[in-house]
Amino acid sequence: MEKTIIERICILSYNESSDVKIDSLIQDDLNFDDLDLAELYMDLEEKLKIAIDYNLFYEIKTVGDLISYVKKLIKKR
Repeated sequence: MEKTIIERICILSYNESSDVKIDSLIQDDLNFDDLDLAELYMDLEEKLKIAIDYNLFYEIKTVGDLISYVKKLIKKR
């Protein structure tokens, strides 16, 4: 699951996987804008069969935050 998230981030941000760290800031370090974030979340929802709460859109700051959040969603299934 972590690998899937990092792969999707790399594809959408044109970064190499070696550039994407757990503490990378999604918007600042990886240059995601709001549209990129929405696309990432929709893509992860489809691939991982989860529903991301878009009210948390700006609370998820780092790659690690996103991975932790997705893990919680998968546990709830």
